[in-house]
Amino acid sequence: MREPKSISLPNFLFSILVLALSFTIFSLFRPFPISETEWEYMANLRALTEEGGFYSAKEPLPFVILLFWKQITGLNYIPAFLSLAGFFYSLFVHLFLLLLRRDSWGRNHYLLAFLAVFFPISYSFPTEYFPETVCLVFILLVFLTFRMEKITDLIVFPLLTLLAFFSSFTMFFLGFSFFVLFSGVRGARKQAQKTSVFYKKKNVPFIMLTSYMGFFILCLLLFSYFDFLGPHSIQSLANEWWSITKVVVLPLLVLGIGHILLKTEKELNTYTASVVSLILIAVSMFFIYRDLRKTEEPWEAKTTSITKAYGQASILKSDPIYLPKEFSFALYFLTKTKTHYLRNTTESPKSFQYVTDIWSQDVISIQKSLLGKKGGRVLGLVSLGEDSILIQKSVLERMKGYPALSFLVKKIEDSWESSPSLIPYHKYTRGLQEKFGYNSFY
Repeated sequence: MREPKSISLPNFLFSILVLALSFTIFSLFRPFPISETEWEYMANLRALTEEGGFYSAKEPLPFVILLFWKQITGLNYIPAFLSLAGFFYSLFVHLFLLLLRRDSWGRNHYLLAFLAVFFPISYSFPTEYFPETVCLVFILLVFLTFRMEKITDLIVFPLLTLLAFFSSFTMFFLGFSFFVLFSGVRGARKQAQKTSVFYKKKNVPFIMLTSYMGFFILCLLLFSYFDFLGPHSIQSLANEWWSITKVVVLPLLVLGIGHILLKTEKELNTYTASVVSLILIAVSMFFIYRDLRKTEEPWEAKTTSITKAYGQASILKSDPIYLPKEFSFALYFLTKTKTHYLRNTTESPKSFQYVTDIWSQDVISIQKSLLGKKGGRVLGLVSLGEDSILIQKSVLERMKGYPALSFLVKKIEDSWESSPSLIPYHKYTRGLQEKFGYNSFY
């Protein structure tokens, strides 16, 4: 019986690069950034490049790799990020398909990888979950290299595990748990099939599996007890895992189902099937582009209003400003203006708070109440478009003396109370960033 051919390494690497390049070129024609995490990554890249620090609480390793990539390629911020995100996503898809099929790939296996990357629902995964994508690549490398047959395996396995852990704390626990569960169950079954006449051997894989699951449950209890990820840590962690899983599982299903069909149905390995695959990829790209072009930039007008307020001295450089996270990231990336998105326990009377659902008529009511017949502009009150304002703490205290403004006072106070505060996870990432030699600006 003829042994199956091994996969062609040059073709494999060439496919990774071509898919990464295709992803990058296609992404350059769509609006970017458009989500909170995309703005966050760009803010961190600019802060690292120009100020040597992190603007948000993120594990440093993926962004150190991104910074190094930007420096060696000389690309601008957005092309540098898109190209590296595309490379890691392409690598992730190819490694997963390699995990399913170690033998030689046919033409349609490579097209299957392209179809998985340009699947409409999951296309934005590497740009919205960049650290998680990097983490998953290292975890897949653990899957592919885990043998423990050579001395070098004792170095490779811990190294890849540490790289995955320092890439994404939350993704590591989910992805590595799948690895331990898969390897433990498979090893336990093999061990159980071995019989011994003289004594019963201990099932070491099963012991390791149960030990890890006990450690995993203990970690969850500690996260909850210390509010490591904030109040309701377990719920927050589960929500994050679910939001990641429902996006990343779709390309994996495409790869898994496609792999089975290519293995069982010979008709799918023909040129006709290749043409159909190319048509499906083109249709997917069309729908991705159409949907993304419909998105609007929510922060452009408000960023302009804040810049104008600085120019008119309505806001001073020394005045702290508290904004929603996405607005803060966008403002820093676009203008390099540092603001706060985490609430301090004590705020200055000069602190500005961002409040939504405050309309032009509400602003007029505040001005009439505080200024009376004099009219004019209230210092410490900046209108940002039709439905939001920046208001200073001192102005809020003055408003409390006017019963007619009580409903607006409540809105402003609720906005302040709903702002996120510093949690142990932020302190953990701050310490990690300092160990990598970078400052933390949050």
